Amino acid sequence: MTKKIVCIFLIIMILSVSIVSFAVTQGELQNKVNELNTQIDQTENRIDEINGEVDAVTKEINNLSAEIEEKEDQIAVLNQELKTLNDEISKLEAELKDEEEKYNDRYDKFCKRIVAQYKSGKVSYLDVLLNAKSLSEFVSKYYYLEKIADLDTKILNDIEERKNQIENNKKTLDEKKSELTDKQTQLKREEINLSNKKANKNKYVSQLTAEQQEQQRQLDELNEQKRQTNNEIAELAIQNGNKGGGYVYSGGILTFPAPNYTRISSGFGYRGSAATGGVGSSNHKGMDLAAPSGSPIVAAESGVVIKVVTGCTHNYPKTYSTRCSCGGGYGNYLMISHGGNLVTLYGHCSTISVSTGQTVTAGQQIATVGCTGYSTGNHLHFGVLLNGTYVNPASYLGK
Repeated sequence: MTKKIVCIFLIIMILSVSIVSFAVTQGELQNKVNELNTQIDQTENRIDEINGEVDAVTKEINNLSAEIEEKEDQIAVLNQELKTLNDEISKLEAELKDEEEKYNDRYDKFCKRIVAQYKSGKVSYLDVLLNAKSLSEFVSKYYYLEKIADLDTKILNDIEERKNQIENNKKTLDEKKSELTDKQTQLKREEINLSNKKANKNKYVSQLTAEQQEQQRQLDELNEQKRQTNNEIAELAIQNGNKGGGYVYSGGILTFPAPNYTRISSGFGYRGSAATGGVGSSNHKGMDLAAPSGSPIVAAESGVVIKVVTGCTHNYPKTYSTRCSCGGGYGNYLMISHGGNLVTLYGHCSTISVSTGQTVTAGQQIATVGCTGYSTGNHLHFGVLLNGTYVNPASYLGK
């Protein structure tokens, strides 16, 4: 009986210890779980913070990229204005030199004649007339004296006019040189501003991962190619702005270049990267007209084709990682000069049916809508350049 009680007691003791041990183990596990949950929450919060920081850095990079592009455009315009001013100054200096030479020549000849007249004895016009031996001689001398007087008057007037012209040319030249100095100062200021923005951008880029930095480098490279292409397009527009194939644009609404467009997918000027999925320029130099692939593109106005770029086979929507630098990002594109310094550009075409030098009429089909170049979907990029400067196409299309 005693042994039985002892056994029961031992069993109860063992069970009690086991229950306590089990309870302790459960508590430790729960604490461990709570600890892990806390760590997970902290990690997730940190991930959110890091993502937020990356987003902020990326946003700042995009903003700086847009500002850099804008500054580069301003510098390109200033350089063109400086070139024009230098050409005008050279022309004015040549004209001034020519006027001074003519003035000196006229003035010298007039002075020589006056000196010769003085040396001959200061014979007056009246003496000449009174010495006439007949009426016919008197009339003849009077006629010649009148012609000499008229010639003297014309010479003096010409000398005076040339003197005034020289003074006006000098004044204009001084104004142009002053304007040139102001533009050069402005250019230096913009270049310093641009350099600072690039330095700030590089600072933010250094905070990205190696993969993100490489993506940014490729994007910057593509944007540089596009910037160079835009500069070449602007220069070509300046050189050929008056070659309208016999046609001279004098105002009015242009023919809509994408008759089957569904919407204006992007306007002219600044746009955030979100609007393009990170693809394309933040300082948009045209109007994007979304339209079905293969639908017609027509000439906005009569004129002559001054450039055609083909050969891009990447006719599909691009993403941030599937970039295309064909045609500086425009893919297959063409330009038409309409005279009056107005030029239009048609980008991302799938096919082009005209050639350089060909004369076209307003509304004539020249290409088809595509997605070549750096494009996220089928559309026509329609650009308008006036005097070599990109302007908003909306005002020319009545939109």
